[in-house]
Amino acid sequence: MSAPAAAGPARPALLLAATILGSAIVFIDSTVVNVALPALAGDLDASLAEQQWVVEAYLLTLGSLVLVGGSLGDLLGRRRVFVWGVVGFGLTSILCALAPSAGALIAFRALQGVAGALLVPSSRAIITAAFLDAAERGAAIGSWTAWTSAAIAVGPSVGGVLVDTVSWRLVFAINVPVAIAALVLTAR
Repeated sequence: MSAPAAAGPARPALLLAATILGSAIVFIDSTVVNVALPALAGDLDASLAEQQWVVEAYLLTLGSLVLVGGSLGDLLGRRRVFVWGVVGFGLTSILCALAPSAGALIAFRALQGVAGALLVPSSRAIITAAFLDAAERGAAIGSWTAWTSAAIAVGPSVGGVLVDTVSWRLVFAINVPVAIAALVLTAR
């Protein structure tokens, strides 16, 4: 029995776009929230320690569980774990946007970090598995790295505009359409 034919030249591009979008929301959230801290502190009456935990709860869970997320991708399937991560990140972003208190926001940010720890290593592993040619794989990883690095860089600027023009809550809610786009591309 022969191997199935590739879906055409658009498939690698869709795969790469999905993994970039999924990873970008994780990386942008590591920087975007910093500019929202004064506004959310005023709205939620968050102390300085609580503001620090809004940032640290996310980074601690993301950083400490990223290897576990990669292992789960190896055991359960990279695509499946990636999808779980994107769905989880989208849902926890909604929870963060609706947080009624600083304590709730801290808990939701920790959960958001868990979701990020699922999707980031899976996105990189998907690229590695999908691009078998070394040159194409190198170019795909380079594109993934460049776009996710750009997300880190633009996070504070985008966050500042959203906080100044609408609300700190939009800093989290904006992840939802990006997560949906990543899921749509993943389904294709």
